[in-house]
Amino acid sequence: MKLKELAERLNAKFTGNGELEVNGIKDLEHHTAVDPNSIYYVASKKYLNKHQKASDVKIALTIDSLASTFPNTIIVPEEGSKVKFIQVISLFEKKPSIQSSVSGKASIHPSAKIGKNVSIMDFVVIQENVIVGDNVVLYPNVVLEPNVEVGDDTVIKSGVVIYYNCKIGKRNLIHSNTVIGADGFGFYDYAGVRYKVPQIGNVIIGDDVEMGAHCTVDRAALESTTIGNFTKFDDHVHVGHNCRVGNYVYIAGATVLAGSVTIEDGCFLAGQSAVAEHLTMKKGSILLGLSGLTEDSKEKTAYFGIPARPALEMHRIHSSLPLLPELVKDHAKRKNFEK
Repeated sequence: MKLKELAERLNAKFTGNGELEVNGIKDLEHHTAVDPNSIYYVASKKYLNKHQKASDVKIALTIDSLASTFPNTIIVPEEGSKVKFIQVISLFEKKPSIQSSVSGKASIHPSAKIGKNVSIMDFVVIQENVIVGDNVVLYPNVVLEPNVEVGDDTVIKSGVVIYYNCKIGKRNLIHSNTVIGADGFGFYDYAGVRYKVPQIGNVIIGDDVEMGAHCTVDRAALESTTIGNFTKFDDHVHVGHNCRVGNYVYIAGATVLAGSVTIEDGCFLAGQSAVAEHLTMKKGSILLGLSGLTEDSKEKTAYFGIPARPALEMHRIHSSLPLLPELVKDHAKRKNFEK
């Protein structure tokens, strides 16, 4: 793709040789030498100064104040420049071509309703009364149990299992080996007998949701475990039964929500964090990595530690820890003196 063509697609202006061929996009951090035919995203002086190789860049996606640094540029506004970067990546993305077809090796129950332009690959299992919307892609070995609904334009990768009665919205992307709708962890011990509490609810997932690989979302005991619109999961996220996860939530890898947790809109949970049962993370709050929340959060407040406290408070506590050995010594000396 020529530089001027790329600029036109981005609705942006360019400087330098518009006939120059741009063959891809690369990252300065992971190469020993700069590729003269790849475009690099440099949108701040901090990033420019961090990488000495930046001076060798021949083609840059950059902001106006840095344009003179490079011989060939596509210039984008500083605000929203990351969106243009995402668009460039999309232009060079090479996805496998998927044709609308239904494999003869798939098992589809006669009662299932299958939409238009779907791709159903080898060894997919679609059971009774399943509804599959238009333009859905089901990769090999996907299992949709009875009464599952999958919305239009959703892509479900290999090995995903969606249990009975669960509902998946439109334009979702669910990565391999995720399980939606398994039984919640409900048991009760009485008189030496361990009873399993029936989990008769389901899972309802909104629109434009993405779930990473090996995630698990348990069905509710009585009602619905819910995931809101535009929420994004990393790999290895677990959502317990009866949870309510709002819209525009980010949950990073290896994070665990115990049962009946509410995560309100716009929250962010960093990696390997955990929320105890029946708690609420209020709108816009943040749980930092390796933290365990044991009480309801406040809106738009960051929490850190085990048990998690407001991050500023916890950082003050941590900054005092190096003083503890001397304080203990002083305390012991005073005790001995008093004796």
